[in-house]
Amino acid sequence: MFKRKSINLAALLALGAAALPATAQQQLERVEITGTSIKRIDAETALPVSVITRENIDKTGASNVQELVDRLSYNNGGGIALGQSIGDGSALGQTGASLRGLGRSRTLVLLNGRRMPIYPFSGQGVDLNSIPLAALERIEVLRDGASATYGSDAIGGVINFITRKDYQGGDLSVGLELPQQVGDVFSLSGGLGFGDLEKQKFNVMGTFNYQKYDPIRAKDRSYAQTGNRPDLGIVKDSGNTFPANAVIPSTGQYVPLAANYPTCAPPDSFKGASNCRYDYTHYIDLVPEQQRYGALVKATVQPVQDNTLFAEVAYSRNEIILGSSQTPSTTTGKPAYLYPGGGKWYPTAAVDAVLPGYRGPLRISWRMVDGGQRRDKVTNEVLRTVAGAEGTLGGFDYKAAFTYAEGKARDDFVSGIYSDARLVQALATGLINPFGPNDAAGLAALKTAELSGNNRKSKTSNTGVDFTLSRELFNVGAGNMGLALGGEFRKEKYEDGFSDIAGSGDIVGGNGNAGKVTGQRDVSGLFGEANFPILKTLELNAAVRFDRYSGTKGASRDGAFSTPNLSSTSPKLSLRFTPINGLLLRAAAGRGFRAPALDNMFAPSAGTNSGSNYTDPYYNALKGCTAFPNTDFCDTQLTVVNNSNRDLKPEKSKTFTAGLVFEMIKDTTIGIDYFDIKINNGLRLLSGDDILKDWFKHQTGPTTSTSIFANRLVRDPTTGYLSFVNASWENVSQSRVAGFDLSARTRLRTEIGTFTPGWEGTLITKSEETIVGTGTTQDNLGKYQVGGPVIRLKQTFTLDWDKGVWGAGIRYFRQNGYQDYDEIRHVKAYGLFDVQGQFRGIKGVTLSAGIRNLFNTKPPETVQQDYFQVGFDPTYADVKGRTFYLRGNYKF
Repeated sequence: MFKRKSINLAALLALGAAALPATAQQQLERVEITGTSIKRIDAETALPVSVITRENIDKTGASNVQELVDRLSYNNGGGIALGQSIGDGSALGQTGASLRGLGRSRTLVLLNGRRMPIYPFSGQGVDLNSIPLAALERIEVLRDGASATYGSDAIGGVINFITRKDYQGGDLSVGLELPQQVGDVFSLSGGLGFGDLEKQKFNVMGTFNYQKYDPIRAKDRSYAQTGNRPDLGIVKDSGNTFPANAVIPSTGQYVPLAANYPTCAPPDSFKGASNCRYDYTHYIDLVPEQQRYGALVKATVQPVQDNTLFAEVAYSRNEIILGSSQTPSTTTGKPAYLYPGGGKWYPTAAVDAVLPGYRGPLRISWRMVDGGQRRDKVTNEVLRTVAGAEGTLGGFDYKAAFTYAEGKARDDFVSGIYSDARLVQALATGLINPFGPNDAAGLAALKTAELSGNNRKSKTSNTGVDFTLSRELFNVGAGNMGLALGGEFRKEKYEDGFSDIAGSGDIVGGNGNAGKVTGQRDVSGLFGEANFPILKTLELNAAVRFDRYSGTKGASRDGAFSTPNLSSTSPKLSLRFTPINGLLLRAAAGRGFRAPALDNMFAPSAGTNSGSNYTDPYYNALKGCTAFPNTDFCDTQLTVVNNSNRDLKPEKSKTFTAGLVFEMIKDTTIGIDYFDIKINNGLRLLSGDDILKDWFKHQTGPTTSTSIFANRLVRDPTTGYLSFVNASWENVSQSRVAGFDLSARTRLRTEIGTFTPGWEGTLITKSEETIVGTGTTQDNLGKYQVGGPVIRLKQTFTLDWDKGVWGAGIRYFRQNGYQDYDEIRHVKAYGLFDVQGQFRGIKGVTLSAGIRNLFNTKPPETVQQDYFQVGFDPTYADVKGRTFYLRGNYKF
């Protein structure tokens, strides 16, 4: 019979999979694996599943789950990186996976086979760093989308993080990472377990972990320390500068000498086309300062043979200090800031050079350098409790559990963040100097406007029960039919709570008037699965799932609303064929169904800013940015109003996979799996940047465009300038992604040790999206995208060596380049070498030392302008550089 270990390991060669002991191949214990609810002796099903063992995890040298997942070949663009989330108010502090490049909302993340709470700030996806890497026994990845067992919303696939079970003894691990240039990481973890479940009928185990990350700032990396990159043809800067740009409000005349234009104040302030510009990216964090805590306790008892009761509590807490540039004096929805005539620091000579004798107020575009870096603290807590039973009763295998999982996140002001109302009052005193360093009186006045306390509190929760029954029934030809029935019911709740200050838009440099929202719904699902061994060499598996979303309602400052019930039936059919020993052929087809997130339907309309800089075409036509360079309208982030949509429909998918695993040569395994996923009614935020880019792409005149989104540019009826861009969630996407998962591994036994070379890669052959209404299909494959490009080929080569108490390994990770943001340049391919050595010569002790990014490869250059970081893509490359690490583990 085809061996389970061959297929699982073949899909994980890039992680240095080691062969299972020969004795493990002889065991006849029935096991359950991610993707099916039917226990079987040979756990390989027709669905492609990858298993990453504890040993594999250790060999990667990864310090957290995000670093591990980022290098999986089947994880691609569309997730979220921690650096990317800096300044992203919708996902502060989150990291996320994106199987097949379909996004974090379409990738189902489980802990021990059950759902985690969604990230509170974004309302979608799971924060990977809430999962403790140290507590994991293995990771199983179902690379086939839309699971009948776990949820048809898993359109991209399922990542199931599995913790230790029936653990006895103890262990303690200490680790230290030392990047060649700042960014140290300290790790401490341990575990303790006692009780033999087989003999003593109980087991209690617990684990803990702690990590501390030093920050890495843009100024610490040469490739990211400035947004003034004429060598790349981009200058990402701001007209809010220091010394401040000043304009006479009544005439619109610029006052050059107030900002010392054209000399300005280098290096941070430099000459622009018509005013001084500020290099704010110099002060952005690339990796924020962090502390992470986690613990897991699980108790299991076996009151009678083959039946167990268990209770599990998992807790994680991440504290992240996010740092961005000093506060700019432009606040969405608020009037421009004025420096009063007669103020202590009024630039009289500079004003007289433009309009002699004028002593009125000046409109200023100012960077509050004296306030220092804007810093806020995000605290994310996840608590998950599970109590249940599993075993065998009356010929049935069963499992059932009650689960309560909640995620809490809060954002607190730390320093350098100001109240609009208080700043207006402080500026009116004339004591603050926006044109040079402040004295003690100016600093004291500025301090009166600084904010402290909480800005935002959010919470999500899942409360529910699940059950599964399975057993073998009658003979259907070559064996007994296997049947599984199951279901789940859960209540989802979502609350995103902003402070009164955030709700009023009173934060200087802020992105508008964010609003509170609450939502909840009941989700129920029933599934059935049947496995038919038709021939000794042929098995058919049929599954179906029915999902229903009911009682959906939400409330915000826009009102209280409810939406109609949603339901869908999602079938799946798969085949497993072994025509000869050592060759497995498999195929599967199914449908998926994903309902809109509560936040997508109920969040209130709220002002924000575009991600990139644009020039308001209406202002430019009526006034002219050359003659009157107003920083509110010229080369700046324009005002956008984001809207939810209560009329959203669920998106639906069709998935097909087919593959083979070849193991006819001793110690050699080759795997090929094809996948094809199609999505209709795709949910997408039609963002301000999407709309503006399409408007300018189809521009026909100074103020006209044939863009189908042209009516979303809303003009101010009084001034005629752009008031805001009307953005919203819509069912506007049709997507398709297809490609191949490829792997090969062999083992060479020699007198000088055992060598295990391997290779794993994912080749994407199609990734396209159609925005319904435009009549055009966008090819996303190998092209820049917000959230990360979908890379054509990601692959990892590995070579492991073991002899006695010694071990060593080398890994080469490579991902292809892609077409850049400007659709002209090409971002180079990115490859990293890692090396590791192990010593196991002391009883109970394992020492590991290694280097990640051995050759200190820098991220490839890009002209992207959607993130605060400049010069590279934070979703594509690692900013740590060459990193030395040492880890020790003691088992007792």
